[in-house]
Amino acid sequence: MNEAGLQMIRKIREAEAAAQEGVQKDPWRLRFHLMPPAGWLNDPNGLCQMNGVYHVFFQYSPFDPCGGEKFWGHYTSRNLTDWEYAGVPLAPDEQFDRSGVYSGSCLIKDGIMYLFYTGNVKLPGDFDYVTQGREANTVLVESRDGRTFGDKKLLLTNRDYPADYTLHIRDPKVFALEDRYYMVLGGRKKNDCGAVLLYESCDLENWRFCRELTVPMKFGYMWECPDLFCTGGKWFLSLSPQGLPRDEHEFQNVYTAGYFQVNGDFRAGCRLEDFREWDKGFDFYAPQTFTDESGRTLLIAWAGLPDVEEEYVNPTIESGWQHALTVPR
Repeated sequence: MNEAGLQMIRKIREAEAAAQEGVQKDPWRLRFHLMPPAGWLNDPNGLCQMNGVYHVFFQYSPFDPCGGEKFWGHYTSRNLTDWEYAGVPLAPDEQFDRSGVYSGSCLIKDGIMYLFYTGNVKLPGDFDYVTQGREANTVLVESRDGRTFGDKKLLLTNRDYPADYTLHIRDPKVFALEDRYYMVLGGRKKNDCGAVLLYESCDLENWRFCRELTVPMKFGYMWECPDLFCTGGKWFLSLSPQGLPRDEHEFQNVYTAGYFQVNGDFRAGCRLEDFREWDKGFDFYAPQTFTDESGRTLLIAWAGLPDVEEEYVNPTIESGWQHALTVPR
């Protein structure tokens, strides 16, 4: 981490220390769910297990319980019940992520942790930040111990995305299959239809666009937090679509989260079928899966939602914190 990042970390530690008394006395503090030490928490990121240790990173705005500048926070555990806060490993300290370290994922290979995330940049000016004024950069960071993190590597920029997409492209999920690596990115097309972009690599650094995964009819305008994974011998595409109309018994939240079953080979040609919501509760978004060292597929989500200020206000805000992650399932 460079000097600018280190200065941010010092300020975060001061903010966390100053907030502890109010946070710890808050009767709304939870027992089993991961919460921010101070400020705001949203998406789970970089979920993995390495050398017996589970790692849960999360979107973190430590200075304001209502959100703000995005960092990654970090928790570790050996049993998914007892957790240790491990600080802030990633800060927006480079030109390609200066407006926020946004969501991403982790791949473990040969004892090395490869973290992928979206470096967000919002340019100053009179822009709509959909087709103008935004950079969505895909970035890689490596760690050999899960505690110290190396230099950031810029992998993909706006120039590397298809021309029929807006600048809303984010949330890389990376996985290995046979002798290749694959990355899915959530996207919003210029025709206001959501879709997922699929990339391929041989070395985790050089990526080639393969195809998009979508459905024939419009299904929301933006597909966030994509996750392409195999469990029980079947492939599924999890995502958080924005812009679905509310139905009598489905899609009750402002944004939902669910999954398609993938029929066919996603690398060549496939159909996305039978979308189902992961959870019909009122606080569930941005889920991410990972496979632990015993072969289990585990899922953690954000127990919250974006863009719902008019629907409720959490009482925890007065104590300087807001939101939690779901328990692993």
